[in-house]
Amino acid sequence: MKNCYELLQVFPSAGAQEIKDAFRFLLFRYHPDHNKGREDWAVQRTMELVDAYHILSDPGRRAHHDVMRAVRLKEEKAKKGGFGIFGGSDKVKAAAAGEEFRRGLEAFRAEEYEQSLKRFAKVCELEPENGGAKFNLAACFLALEKLNEAVNWLQDYLLKNKDDLEAKALFGKITALQRKR
Repeated sequence: MKNCYELLQVFPSAGAQEIKDAFRFLLFRYHPDHNKGREDWAVQRTMELVDAYHILSDPGRRAHHDVMRAVRLKEEKAKKGGFGIFGGSDKVKAAAAGEEFRRGLEAFRAEEYEQSLKRFAKVCELEPENGGAKFNLAACFLALEKLNEAVNWLQDYLLKNKDDLEAKALFGKITALQRKR
């Protein structure tokens, strides 16, 4: 996920005026009129700055951005190399679940959240007890700003993973976002 703070070259603790000043300075610096011969790059950079400014200047969107920056997908299933760790006696189903899990991670990293959601849902269909896929589904719904669905999947994950402090913290952050809306 892009880091709006890095794009605007401010710290996460920056106030509204500091964000506005940084935006104006960088907008001037990267504006296409000031980058002759690199207009395409300048237009792209300017669009990124505008998007980052809109996110950080809106308290609700900024809070959502901050939560998303803290989300770390469960990757333990993919790290072990595929189908051998996916349970069950059906090796074909386990292999398919492992591949869907891997592709779900790739899609999420590419910010293709709808595609990632479909992949992790398929893993849950193939292996209903796959906790990593449930947690990652919650992250997908969070990325799509569907907070109720994110909470539901996270609750389902926490039923079997009560000691996961990261998941508990994420649950708290999502419920705080819900209260703000």
